[in-house]
Amino acid sequence: MKVALVHDWLNQKAGGAEQVLDQLATIFPEAPIYTMIYNPERFNYPEERIRTSFLQSAPDFLKQRSRYLLPLIPSAIEAWDFSDFDVVISSSCAFSKNIITHEGTIHISYCHSPMRFAWDYWPMYLNEQQVGPLRRAAIRRMVGRLRLWDYAGAARVDHFIANSKTTQARIQKYYRRSSEIVYPPVDSTPHQADKDDYYVTLGMLTPYKKIDLAIEAFNISGKPLKVIGDGPDRTRLEALAAENIEFTGYVTEEERTHLLAKARGLIFPNIEDFGIAPVDAMAAGTAVIAYAAGGATETVIEGQTGIFFTEQTARALNEAVLKAETQEFKLSDLHARADQFSYRQFHDAIIATVERHSDVE
Repeated sequence: MKVALVHDWLNQKAGGAEQVLDQLATIFPEAPIYTMIYNPERFNYPEERIRTSFLQSAPDFLKQRSRYLLPLIPSAIEAWDFSDFDVVISSSCAFSKNIITHEGTIHISYCHSPMRFAWDYWPMYLNEQQVGPLRRAAIRRMVGRLRLWDYAGAARVDHFIANSKTTQARIQKYYRRSSEIVYPPVDSTPHQADKDDYYVTLGMLTPYKKIDLAIEAFNISGKPLKVIGDGPDRTRLEALAAENIEFTGYVTEEERTHLLAKARGLIFPNIEDFGIAPVDAMAAGTAVIAYAAGGATETVIEGQTGIFFTEQTARALNEAVLKAETQEFKLSDLHARADQFSYRQFHDAIIATVERHSDVE
C-alpha cells in the first residue's frame, strides 16, 4: 500500500499539528510528505522525503506572513499529483484537506479544525486585523471566496478524522460531513518533581490564546506565573504583566517538561479544538485549571486531574485556582489520564482507520 502524507506548512515553530504529522510519519516511514513550504532549519525530515509546492520559491518575508499568500494557496494545494498513491492522509489545520486525488486514491483527512479564520473565528479574526475600511472590504470578499473553495474541498475528502468532539461538531456544521474521533498523540511518559510555588501557562502568544486573561487574574492575585512561549502578542502582554509574572520565551522540550512538572498548576484559559498542553501537564504530574469549553472538557477530569471555570473572567479563574489549592490530585490519576492519549493509542487508531477505509493490502 503506497501512502502519502500532506501538511499545510512546515516552516514555523512546531505545535500540536506538527506532532500529529510526526507520528503519522513514524507510522508510515516510507510515505513522502507534501507541504506548501518547508524550512529544514526547523524540521529534520530527510530532504528526499519532502515535496514542496511552488510557494517554496517565494521570498522569505512572504513565507513568514502566510496571509499574503492566500490568493495563491488554492493553486498550490491543487497542483500536486497523487495518482501513484493508494491512500493519502492529510493533516489539515486549514488547507491541505483541499487536495485533489485520483478516483482510485482514498483521501483520509485528519482535521485539526475547519479553516478557523474563515468559519467560527471569522468575526474575531477580522477585528484583529488593524486595517482601514477598504482593506477590510477586500478581506471580506477574499474570505467569502475562500469559504466556497474550502467547502468544495471538504466534499472531496473520502473520510474525515476529527481530533476532538469539538472539531467533530465543527466539521458537521460547516462541511455537513460525519467524522470519527482519534485524539492527537501526546508523549505521555510520566514525570514528577517536587512542586515549586508558581503556575504556568503556555502556547503561541497570540490574542486567541487568551494569555491576557491569565495575566489579569495573576496581576490581581499576586501569585507567581510563568508564561512559556513567544509570539506576536508578547510585547502587549509584557506591558500588561506585573512583576510576579515571568516570560520565559521559547524553551526546549526538556525545559518545558521540567517547568510543567514543578508547577502548582497549568492555567489553560482559552478554547482549543483539542489542546495538547493539558495532557502534557498531566503527564508531568501537574493538575490543570481550564476554561470549561472545547477540547479541555474531553481531557481534564473535574476534581480528579483539574478544575474548570465557566466564565472567562479574572475572578472566575482566580476562584478556580483557589479551589485547586484545596484539592489533592493523585499523581497516579494524572499519569493514567495522560496515558489515554499516548502515541500507542494514536498509532493503533490510525492503522485501524486506514485498514477500514481502504480496500488495498
